[in-house]
This record gives sequence, structure tokens and C-alpha cells, in this order.
Amino acid sequence: MKKEKEYIKNTIILLIGKFSTQIISFLLLPIYTYKLATSNYGYIDLVQTYISLLVPIVLLQLDSAVFRYLIDIRKKEEEKNKIISTSFIGVLVILFFSIIIAVILKLFIKIEYFYIILINIIVQVFNTYVMAIARGNGHNTTYSISSIIMSIVNLLVNLVLILLLGFDARSILFASILGNILSFIYVFFKEHVYKYIRFKYYDSNILKKLLKYSIPMIPNVLSWWVVGVSDRTIIVYFLSTAANGIYSVSCKFSNLLNSIFSIFSMSWQEMVSMHINDSDSSEFISKMIIKIFNFFILLSCGIVGLLPILYLVIIGKEYINSYNYIPILLTANLFSVLVGLFGGIYIAKKMTKKVATTTIYSAIINIVINIIFIKKFGLYAASGSTLLAYFIMTIYRFYDVKKIVNIKLNLNESIIYIIAYIILIILYYFKFNLLSIIMTFIISILYIYNNKNFIYEIIIKKFKKSN
Repeated sequence: MKKEKEYIKNTIILLIGKFSTQIISFLLLPIYTYKLATSNYGYIDLVQTYISLLVPIVLLQLDSAVFRYLIDIRKKEEEKNKIISTSFIGVLVILFFSIIIAVILKLFIKIEYFYIILINIIVQVFNTYVMAIARGNGHNTTYSISSIIMSIVNLLVNLVLILLLGFDARSILFASILGNILSFIYVFFKEHVYKYIRFKYYDSNILKKLLKYSIPMIPNVLSWWVVGVSDRTIIVYFLSTAANGIYSVSCKFSNLLNSIFSIFSMSWQEMVSMHINDSDSSEFISKMIIKIFNFFILLSCGIVGLLPILYLVIIGKEYINSYNYIPILLTANLFSVLVGLFGGIYIAKKMTKKVATTTIYSAIINIVINIIFIKKFGLYAASGSTLLAYFIMTIYRFYDVKKIVNIKLNLNESIIYIIAYIILIILYYFKFNLLSIIMTFIISILYIYNNKNFIYEIIIKKFKKSN
């Protein structure tokens, strides 16, 4: 129970920051769908997709290595000096050569908004790096506050540029730049990163060790990109940027699950890394996987159950067809939760090559199905291929991690939530809104009842102590 409390505490702190990001994202969604043309928004969404791919590649995933190695040396200041100094110099060198390559490519390839995109990548690289330091030091509150800063800046800049000044979707990129800069400044000084950066602490052997951990994760990033977001490129190529605009709105709702899980995943990786060698690790990991999975099924039920009522209010008419693809993408993201939980075991064991290889086959399946069926089935092929890819990856990783940790998943408690989720999807498509609300309420009460002891011990009791 002590480990569970520690996990929930870290998760709640991180969730506050991430939840603020999601609130801002949904506040901005009506502005995007009412004020921006589908083609314009579709192009910028594609640009953001490529930025999300390029940032970890430019970083060579050094942020992940810094996070993982700082966990083991939190109280060893001299070793922290070496890790941070070495990695920071490594990031500067990598970024320098990346900028040169980008400028050379511009001579041969015409890219709209090139310099805005380049600046976005640079500031996100720096911000991602310092946020990894905050997490590695165990300062999750700093990480959360930096996320809140980004969210508020993102909202204000978009409101001013789109509503007041009538800018197009480029506003999203401008907001991202300013938000990341201010977030970086906050974390850089809050974590006193400047105190750790000394050229005398640079150690090429440490850099090799970090890169040995991080570089095998790059194929994983590429594979995740293929599974999760390559759909956008294929949609633009075979259909149109307008179709991608519609698809991206569907993803906004389904990715709510992924965004929340990214916080659970951060705590999960930290927790499993700290306790993977405990005598009761198998029992703890198995128990927590089921509890987390049940929680995300409940969230999925809530989204499917309540969304039909809200959809017409917050979505412009040009984007209304996005309604049809949300349950498919939501189910795909539900499987991605399990994939991420199993992946945390690889991270804990520093088996980063396994993280990459387990996604490659799913990535291939995703892209092949997309190319073959996108012209015939349109956006259903894009969403369906993502679902199938995540499902296959879930099965593969489950049996693969069992070779590392003897996890035993008791799905008896999960069955009722799974059945409720399936029924709610049927009600969603038939638009039986009242029944959806009633069923969502019932399944929520049932979840609270089944987990009343856990909720009391972890949350309510903790809250009483703090007061």
C-alpha cells in the first residue's frame, strides 16, 4: 500500500499540470473549429505532428536517458553534475548540427512556415530536456507548474491572435513557441540547472552510456509515430488536408485518454524503476496494471457516454463528421494504455532495444492497412488501422514482458467495465443520449463502490492527513 500511495501521489501532482493542458485544449477547440478553415487547420495539425516526431529524434532521446539515470543518483550531487553537464553539452552539439542540416534541406525542399517550425523544434528540445531533469530529480510539482504555464500562455496567445487579430492557424505555432520558452525559463531556474552545467564535468564515457540507453529508443519513437500519427500524412496524401482537419478533431477527443495516461506513465516508469527488483514486484505490478486499466476503461465510458450531448455545442459544422471515428480511436488508445504499462517494465530494466523492437511490426501493419484501404474506406481505414496496430502490440508485449516479470492479470473485475463500454459505444452510434447518461452514472457508482477501500486509503485518508 505504501508503494501504491507513492504512485498515486506522484500521479495526482503530474495530473494537475496535464489536466490544465487538456482543459485549455478543449477551450480552444471551438475557436479552431469555428474560426479556422479545415484545410488551414489540417495543415498546421500535420506540422505539429511532424514536430512531435522530430523533437525526440533531434534530442536522440537524451531526455529519457537523463530522467532514468537521475532517478538512481538523486542524492549524489557530483554524479548529477556529470550527468547534467555532459548531457547538456551533448544536446547543444546535436542541436547545432541539426539546424545546419535543416537549413541545407530548405534549399532543396519548400516548406511553408519553415522558420516558425524550426524555432518551435529548438524551444521544445530545450524545454523537454529541462523538464526531464525536473522529473529525474523527483520534482513533479515543478513539472506540473511548467505545464500549467504552457497551457495558460497557449490559451492567451491563441485568443489574442485568432479572435482579436484574425490570424490563421499559424497562431497555434506562435503560441507553442512562447509557451515553451516561458516554461523552459521557469524550470531552468527553479531546478537550478545552471548550477550543474560546468564544462569541467563533461565526460565522454558518460555521454556514451547515455546514448547507449537513448539511441535504441529512436526506432521506438519512429514506430510510435507510424502507429499513432502517420495516419495524418497518408490522409493528406490520399484524401486532403480538409479530411485531416476532420480526423484531427476526432483525435482531440480520443487522445484525451492518451494525454492523461502520459502522466500515469511518467509516475509508472519512475515507480517501476525504483521497485522492479523488490521481492513483491510481480504482485505489485500485476495489481497496479489492472487498477490503472480499469480506471481508463471508466474514463472511456465517460467520454463515450457524455460526448454526444456536448458535441454539437463545441464543434463547428465543417467538422461534424469527426463524430464517427472517436469510439474507434478511443478503443485504440485504450489498448495503448496497456502497451505503455508493459513498456514501463522494459524501461525499468533499461531494455530500451526491446521497447523499439516490440513496436516495429505494429507500425508496419498500421501503414500497410492505411495505404491499401484509405481510398476505399476513407477515415475509417485510418482509425481502424490504428486500433489493430495497438491491439497486436498489446498482445505481443504482454507475452514478452512475462519473460521478465511474472505478471498475472486477473480480468474478472474488468469484465463488467468492458461490457459497459461496448454497450455505451452502441448507444453512442444510435444516439440514445439519455440511456448513455444513465449508464455512465451507474458504471461510475459501481467503480467507486468496487474501489472504495483503495480510494479511501490512497486519496481521502491522505487528504485528511494533509489538513
